Amino acid sequence: MKTFALTTTTTAMLLAGATMATAQETTLTYSSWFPPSHSLNTALGEWIDNVEEATDGRVTVEYLPATVGAVRDQFDVAVDGLADIVLILPGYTPGRFPIMEMGELPLLVPTDQATVAPVFNRVYDEQLAQYEPFKGTHVLTVFASAPTSVTTTEGNAVTSMEDFEGLKLRAPSTTASAVIDAVGAVAVQKPVTEIYELASTGVVDGTFFSLGPIISWKTQDIFKEITMMPGGMGQSVIALLMNQDRWDSLSAEDQEAIASVSGPELAGIIGRVWQEDEDNAEAQLEEIGGFTYHEVSDEFFNNFADAIAPVEADWIARAKEAGVEDPQALLDAFRAELSAAND
Repeated sequence: MKTFALTTTTTAMLLAGATMATAQETTLTYSSWFPPSHSLNTALGEWIDNVEEATDGRVTVEYLPATVGAVRDQFDVAVDGLADIVLILPGYTPGRFPIMEMGELPLLVPTDQATVAPVFNRVYDEQLAQYEPFKGTHVLTVFASAPTSVTTTEGNAVTSMEDFEGLKLRAPSTTASAVIDAVGAVAVQKPVTEIYELASTGVVDGTFFSLGPIISWKTQDIFKEITMMPGGMGQSVIALLMNQDRWDSLSAEDQEAIASVSGPELAGIIGRVWQEDEDNAEAQLEEIGGFTYHEVSDEFFNNFADAIAPVEADWIARAKEAGVEDPQALLDAFRAELSAAND
């Protein structure tokens, strides 16, 4: 009888211990679609380590072996719980996230990635989050990518408005598509994962890229002309999101720990790492050689600004329809924050 009692007690203790261990350990799945060499994966690798450290090992994040769903469907992948964590580009789904398109507008302020990523995150937290654009998910961080240039194939340099006419350009976002239409080029709206095939087969003559993606998407032998527009041709807004139910299942302690290394902290890491990638890419492109960098004349800049003015006006109108009381003031405040961060 004593042996039975001891065995029963021991078994109960072991089961209780196993249950506690299971409750304390959580593995979150991440659906990645960026190439391994991309700076975002470097930054997120640092964040994953920070999550594990902040939670004392209770929460870990693992890459799924393949992307779940199509790139443009990553928001729904998170909402439906097909993966716990996803990266989305709101600009890939026209009309679905109109407020977020503010971060995609061209000619904001001449700046770099280390500046624009945390500034846009701050503007999101303070001004845009109240509109719940990503309702159905928990937002881990939101940021904007590096301002882009016009990158084209050899012989398709863009040095005036006339050079845009009929040029086939892959559009990285809804806003970019509107910009391309406004300057008389032909917009081909496809995800960046298809850029190599599009460019190598002549389906497109170019796209809007900063320097890093020329390397990470393996187009350094294709895009040889780079037109550096002051203030940029636009940026991509990117959000790291988590399935809401999965977030709610975490303990309050682990939620607080993850939040402490996400949000502005993560946006700062992404900005730093992406800018390092930009600097490294500039050196790599110089070593590879064969690239021509084109400066933009005052006349070209002014003509371009006039041509795309309706794009900004259209965003203001759509943001107002989406509930933003004074979109122009919001945009002015964003530009002012970027300018202040550059000083």
